[in-house]
Amino acid sequence: MKTPEEQWRQWFEGVWKQREEVVYPELFGPLTDGIESLSADWFASMGFKDIDPRWLTHGVLESPPNDHHDNWVYITTGLSNPWGIDPAETQPDQYSGLGFEFFMQTAEPAAWAREALASLMAMQILVAQELIAGGLVEPFDRVPLGRGIDKSDSSLIRNLLILAPEHIPAQARLNSGVFDLLLCVGITDAEVQFARAQDGPGLQKVLLHHDCLPVTDPHRRSTV
Repeated sequence: MKTPEEQWRQWFEGVWKQREEVVYPELFGPLTDGIESLSADWFASMGFKDIDPRWLTHGVLESPPNDHHDNWVYITTGLSNPWGIDPAETQPDQYSGLGFEFFMQTAEPAAWAREALASLMAMQILVAQELIAGGLVEPFDRVPLGRGIDKSDSSLIRNLLILAPEHIPAQARLNSGVFDLLLCVGITDAEVQFARAQDGPGLQKVLLHHDCLPVTDPHRRSTV
């Protein structure tokens, strides 16, 4: 029997609240007020003017330095929303929504980190809706940004490497199921080529050796 609409809405909003008010604070500490939501203009720039209003409820949250970390953390929210799922059909170990959320760490407040995550999140929504070609990202995937991550000509960081984090739990649980936490770290074109030749775990070891994980520095030199 399908859950009544009002009851479903309360459950869905409860899942959303659980992620942002319980799970994220436990993982990252306090969040700043507000959310930077996806923009209809972004989708329009990609040629999608007739969009699902639900896409615009996705966004990026911010956690300033606190007892959990001494840097800034930006976290997506919404990709793990259980749209279209009836509470009675959920299983504890099934993935909720798309099954993941992204985060990035920076040494200082960074609008460019918000923008990079928002763009990546929007692309994943379009892929999931089969509106653009490609697959959902997985650990060790490399995502080109097409420019310096901070929009400067001088930045060599022009790509994102997707990793399962090692410094926090890699998976979290909601009442609608589980989702993976995927760390996004900026890398250079040369590091992308290195990963193609040596594999993703090899690049991860190099980045760790040079202290380039988990924080993204848009001004650093290439490690290879």
